[in-house]
Amino acid sequence: MMESSIQTDVVGSALEDYAERGVFRGFSRSGLHKGKEHFKLMWHRDQMFELIADPEKKTLRFPMVLPSVPDDIGMYDAFKVYLKDRQSDTLPDHRRIDPARAEIRSVNRGGNVSLTLKVKDDDFEYGTRKLINLVHEIYLDFLSDGLYYDYLVETFNLDPDSL
Repeated sequence: MMESSIQTDVVGSALEDYAERGVFRGFSRSGLHKGKEHFKLMWHRDQMFELIADPEKKTLRFPMVLPSVPDDIGMYDAFKVYLKDRQSDTLPDHRRIDPARAEIRSVNRGGNVSLTLKVKDDDFEYGTRKLINLVHEIYLDFLSDGLYYDYLVETFNLDPDSL
């Protein structure tokens, strides 16, 4: 149990650093419960994100990183390719998730996409920072390339004139 607390404290400290720098508009942590800790982040498009740190499984998970992904536009398939590309040697080290240090995977359940990063070698600091950077790139790069304009407007109730 002590090891779990240390690891979730590492995750919490990294997230607090982002919050203090203004990356999140809101941040809270639940405290350790059954070996896991839940963090709430007010972030992109004023969405509340939940991040679950599970030191026993060595995972950091966003249960819902993309809501209401439509079946008919190939968005989830493109998203999986995008994730794979984030581990490519062609990316600079600061943007790349090193597959020797962390494994990334997603699941689509009824259109709601989760994202899980499995930490290798107990480096929860590396995992936390890479996962936050990845989600940031998903919203600023993957979703903003123009292909998913209708998705952004409909899912996040955005004003089309402000995009």
